[in-house]
Amino acid sequence: MVLLKISYRLRAHHVAEYDRTFAERTLPLIREHGFRFWGIWRSVVGEAQEYLELWEFDSISEFDEKWRKLASDPRLQDIFKITGPMVEDEKLTLFEPSLPGEKIISMKQ
Repeated sequence: MVLLKISYRLRAHHVAEYDRTFAERTLPLIREHGFRFWGIWRSVVGEAQEYLELWEFDSISEFDEKWRKLASDPRLQDIFKITGPMVEDEKLTLFEPSLPGEKIISMKQ
């Protein structure tokens, strides 16, 4: 299993519009593409308007395949036209387990 961590900050005053767009457009698209999306969090203490998303994949190859399909979906490109100008300092990081054999929490059913 690998986890994708996406972190970013929103430009000031875009939180309500971003959250609405994510809930109404991005999340349904993520679900339609069959992702195991753990969720999205927003900071309450520390960096203002900092967001964190966590996604689960069986392998790096699954990530690569599914991510390419999502990225090529024209609906996502339309969403990015709205949300892109709101986002700054975006970072994508893939993690693998550091203790093989240990029990891992998974959203896989």
